[in-house]
This record gives sequence, structure tokens and C-alpha cells, in this order.
Amino acid sequence: MRCWLPILALLSAVLCLTAVGQKTGPRFPSHPDFQPTPEAPAMPKALMKLPRTPITRAKFPAVDFHLHGRALRSAEDYRKMIKLMDETGLGVICNMDGGFGKSFDQNMKVGEPFRDRIIHFARLNFDGINEPGWSAKTAVELERCFRAGAAGLKINKVLGLDLKNSDGSYIQSDDPRLDSIWEMCARHNKPVMIHTSDSYGRFLPIGPENERYEAGLWRSSPEGNYYKTGHPSPGVIEKARENMHAKHPKTRFVNAHIAMLYYDMDKVAALLAKYPNADVEISATVQDLGRAPLMIRKFFLKYQDRILFGSDGNPGRGSEEFWTPHWRFLETYDEHFDHPAQLRGPLGAPLHGRWKIYGIGLPDDVLRKVYYANALRYLPSVRASIEKQLAARR
Repeated sequence: MRCWLPILALLSAVLCLTAVGQKTGPRFPSHPDFQPTPEAPAMPKALMKLPRTPITRAKFPAVDFHLHGRALRSAEDYRKMIKLMDETGLGVICNMDGGFGKSFDQNMKVGEPFRDRIIHFARLNFDGINEPGWSAKTAVELERCFRAGAAGLKINKVLGLDLKNSDGSYIQSDDPRLDSIWEMCARHNKPVMIHTSDSYGRFLPIGPENERYEAGLWRSSPEGNYYKTGHPSPGVIEKARENMHAKHPKTRFVNAHIAMLYYDMDKVAALLAKYPNADVEISATVQDLGRAPLMIRKFFLKYQDRILFGSDGNPGRGSEEFWTPHWRFLETYDEHFDHPAQLRGPLGAPLHGRWKIYGIGLPDDVLRKVYYANALRYLPSVRASIEKQLAARR
């Protein structure tokens, strides 16, 4: 018995330390009430027999205005991507991970033989934004990228939600330090593909009433939820975006993910009506748009000249589970089908929408605009490529 006493004492000490640790603070200080939940299972299969339009390929060569091609590192990677594009009907993709400085130069070098199908956007480097001279230096480098072949500029959601001033306040898109960046894009007639804010559910409490929670997005960690974390509210970010559009009327801004306003299409309409230099693209919103096909179809018909196709996909996404649902949503009136889930849990659950969607059956003249014509206003270098692909399909 005596030989067990040291072990029992050690176990008792460990338990005490654990208890003390639990009392001194939660695992996630910004989300003290968070509790892990079981993995969400895959969606049940519908028993009802539902008509399905045979479709595997986009009806017209689609310009994907929002694809992440970080995995495109070699000529073989590009050839595999183009093979997938040919199979799925993608005419041209815009790589949002083109980089800046040396990384941009490397991407342009490797991608040179494939520039009729895969083009690169520069991706701003915010390092040193609080240091004197950052604006001028960054604008000069951006101009160099444009002259070297960058098709546009990509801005991601770190602007507004992560980047901070020296005093700890958050930097927004209307910050004066960015004026020279936006003006450089206007000078070279290059679009700004800008993602500000985030999914609305991320700003709401984590709990069963939050549909992103129900989908399993925060099963094991509250990371990416901004409720009571000190982050700016969507309203603050949206107001700064409006100021940016107003201050730079000659700069064309393509607002990613329906400007992150998919939950309130009246707000999207107001943005487009007020700012002629604003467009939207649909990546990572099909799972939401497809829930209200009648309303969304009316929106597409009304704003057909202001909507671009985008997927937020990457070279690893498969045709059947990712690309075909996009085409089915835009081209058909099919009902109750799987959306192109951006993320899936280990058990197959769609993490950004635990539901089915419905097609909006766009007419060909509108479909052509969404798939390629609206994008070609910004991408003159690939017009010949799209026209060649259209001719080959006749």
C-alpha cells in the first residue's frame, strides 16, 4: 500500500492543478460559454424522386473571377487545372493568390505559357502598414505588378477584421493610407476584387439558433466567431466600404461574396444603386442564394449587368460535388439538390449550410453576362480566349 502513496499523491496534485486551471479562466476567454458539440452527420438522402437536368459542364465558358490557385506551382499543376477546366466548362480562372513582389514574379513566370486560361491578381502585402512611407512604396510595387501582367488586385477580409492601427483600433477600407492604392487601380483600369466583413452568422452568438452553429462550423472551437470579441460590427465595415466607393468613383470594385450581404438582398440592391463603381460576384453564396430561388432570380434579372461568376474554389475541388451544383443553380429549375459546400466536416456535413437548394433557371442572355461578358469588361487580355472557346462550342 505504501508504494502507491506517492502515485496517489501525484494524481491528487494533478487533479488539483486541473481544477485550479478550470477555475482561473475558460479555454476560450472571448467565448466563455462555448461548449464543444458532436460532429454533425452528413445530410439525409431525399426519398422523393426529383427530376434532375443532365448537366456536367457550364453551358458557356465561365470566367471564375474568384479562385484560389495557391497550389499552382508547376507547369504540371497548370495542365491539370486546365484539364479540369475543360471538363467542367470553365473558360478562364482568376487566381486570387498571385502574390506580391517576388512571389508574384514567380507565379507570372510559371504561368506564362497558360495565360490565355489562367490569370493572376496581385494580392496586397499589408506588412508595415503602420510605418511611414508604406502607402507610396506599396503603390509603386502595385504599379510594377500591373505592368508585369497582374489582371487586378485582391483584398481579403483582414482589412476591417484583423489589421490594426498602432493604437489597437481596426483599419478599415476607407483609411487614407489606401487612397493611393485604389487610385493606382483606377489609373491602370484594373479591378479591385475586395472581400470585406464576413458571414453574418459569425457576428451572432454561438448556439442552436445560429444556423452556422447547427451546421457544425463551431463544433470544437469558436475560432472565426466575432460575437463580443471586440471586432468591428458589420455595420462599421459596411459604412467604411461605402465611403471607399464614394471617395474613388473611377475605381471599379468587385465585392466578393455578394458584398457579404447575401442575408439581406435589399442592402445589396441599395449598394449597387448608389455606387455605379460597385459590382458583386457570387462565390461562397450559392448555398444561401439557392434557398430563395424566386427572389434571387428576380434579383439576377434586374442586376444582370452587375453580377459576376465566382466560386472561391481551388484546384482540388471535384466536378460533381463542387462545379456541377453551380451550373445546376444558375442554368436549371432543378429542386432540392446539394449546394457546392465550401467546407465539409469529417462525416460529410456541409459546414456553411445544412440544407438543400433550388435552381434559378437564368435565360441564355443573362447567363452569358454572368458567366463571362461582365467579367470581360475587366479582363480584356482573355477576350480572345473566350471567343475562341465559344466558337469551338458552336
